[in-house]
Amino acid sequence: MHPTSPRGRTIRRLEGTPSTIIRRGSEIEQLGTDMIESAATLRAIADGAAGQRGLAMAELRDVVGDVHEELRRAGEMYRPTGPVVRAYGEALAEVQPRIDRRAETCDELWQDYLATPGFLEGERPPYLTPSDPEGDEASAAAAQDRARQAAYDAWEDEAELFDRDVDTWEEAFEHAAANVGEVLDGRIEDGFWDRVDGFVAGTLEVLKIVGIVLTIAAIIVGGPLVAALAAIVSIATLVLTVYQKARGDTGWKEVILAGIAVIPFGSLGKLGSAKFADSVLGGLLTGAGRSAIRTEISTVFGSGTAAFRFSGSGVVGIRNGLSHLVRNHGTDGRLVDSLARLFTGKAASAAASGAPADIVIGTIWTQLGRVNTGLSWGTGQGLWSSLYDGVVGADR
Repeated sequence: MHPTSPRGRTIRRLEGTPSTIIRRGSEIEQLGTDMIESAATLRAIADGAAGQRGLAMAELRDVVGDVHEELRRAGEMYRPTGPVVRAYGEALAEVQPRIDRRAETCDELWQDYLATPGFLEGERPPYLTPSDPEGDEASAAAAQDRARQAAYDAWEDEAELFDRDVDTWEEAFEHAAANVGEVLDGRIEDGFWDRVDGFVAGTLEVLKIVGIVLTIAAIIVGGPLVAALAAIVSIATLVLTVYQKARGDTGWKEVILAGIAVIPFGSLGKLGSAKFADSVLGGLLTGAGRSAIRTEISTVFGSGTAAFRFSGSGVVGIRNGLSHLVRNHGTDGRLVDSLARLFTGKAASAAASGAPADIVIGTIWTQLGRVNTGLSWGTGQGLWSSLYDGVVGADR
């Protein structure tokens, strides 16, 4: 195996075609000049159309608009970038042949080293060391070792020259990159809405994780607080997805799937009523729903605060509050309530008082939703997404 250079680099030929880079630099510079001249021409046309009437003139002014400003800005970035690229190409043309020659010579010298018998200084094993240091065998072994050491030193000297030439190339590359950065510095900036788009995309990623956590919590914990949080996350996801669609950053598929997540299918019997809307929002629309949420929050924080005051330990306070949070809220006991949530998505008391159709639909939808969540983990392609692609098409 060919070793690395003294500085740890792989010894090989340098990729790149200097003539192509030099030509591209000249083309970029000329393109920048052409863009600036075209911008001036467009502005002259727009200025010449000022004060003139007619549909053609109005259309011309609308088309030209402020395009000349953007075109001029682009030209002012391109034109000074061209010479930087061309200078790098010229530096590459100078150093590349030297690096390639060094790489070839290093390979030849390394093969010579491998073919030379003997050992490097200090590497000859004791069992191959002649017993008589003054004898002919010892002299022959020493001569072999000197020849092998000389072959290695010749390779190492050439490898150091290879490193030196690569340093020259890296300096040229870094100089070109720094100069391009100075040319573009402050000229390309994200607008306000671009920054908003980035924030929305990041928020949606966070909401996906929160949604998974709440899906698990709905099975284990349940209760009005989890229902309200899940509803808020679903609605926030829908709103942000609609925003992305309006900005052209996503498609109808994502909007439809986000809308499905908002619908409380276990409450279809209330469709069109205020109670259905209240279910969509997790009970936040009605006084009774808000009261249940406040009671649950008060119980959780109250129990945690009481435990903290009694024990003086913050850990005990938090643990006691969480223990109240994860308790089931049905009237039929923890096991029955957990089973009810697992199958229907509702507490036992809520399921017992619901309409049969709502219970059946809610149960089916709850299980399908959990299959969707399970399939989405690690793939991003859940059940609903797969069904959408199969029915509507993956490209729509």
